[in-house]
Amino acid sequence: MRVLSLLGAPSAEKHFFAKLLGARLRVPVLATGSLLDTEVAHRTHAGRQIEEARRGSAAGSLLPSKVVLPVVMQAVQGARQSGYDTAILVGAPRSVEQLDMLRNAGVAAEVVHLALPEARATHRRGKRRVCAGCGFPLYPPEEGGGQCVKCGCDDGVAEPLPPSPLDTDAPAVEARCAAWRSAAEPLLQRLRSRGSGLVEVKVLEDAEHTWTTLQLALGLEEAPAVAAAQG
Repeated sequence: MRVLSLLGAPSAEKHFFAKLLGARLRVPVLATGSLLDTEVAHRTHAGRQIEEARRGSAAGSLLPSKVVLPVVMQAVQGARQSGYDTAILVGAPRSVEQLDMLRNAGVAAEVVHLALPEARATHRRGKRRVCAGCGFPLYPPEEGGGQCVKCGCDDGVAEPLPPSPLDTDAPAVEARCAAWRSAAEPLLQRLRSRGSGLVEVKVLEDAEHTWTTLQLALGLEEAPAVAAAQG
């Protein structure tokens, strides 16, 4: 089974591009955060472990792999059993340890690194705008708002996202970025040294151009982002 894992710094729009890829390929998108939240909501044994780990973790830090990876691998196995030959994974692996755990479990994830320098990520957090109708990220913001120029949604007004402490609180932002750097940089170095299992795509200012670059990097026939999102 082919597993494409999207990896990127905060503000790299991993979930947005994962959604596009999932729709483009007609395969499931397995977002680690959502998988963990589901376990917690259902009060499963794994969910109780996740809650305990979250209470004991510093803001922005990674949860223990022994808590996260079993949930991820169960979701991948579920996609395989449902007949899918490909799945999109977001949020794992995020460290060398997680990469090795996945490989030992028979999941050879192809990591797609959405490369975004930290300075640009910080700038984007302050400027980020999104179509209220289709969720398309707009960089830079459309002048005067109005109808989304990407999809033409009747209700597609370009509005700021509600502020989040993860984006506006300086200590929280730094903790989040520090956690990303400390875990992801060794992972990327490992993959680069191997010369395989890694695709690096530069996050461009315009989401449509980034989507085009991503498709070409994965050997897909080019399709507009809106068409992909609409299936």
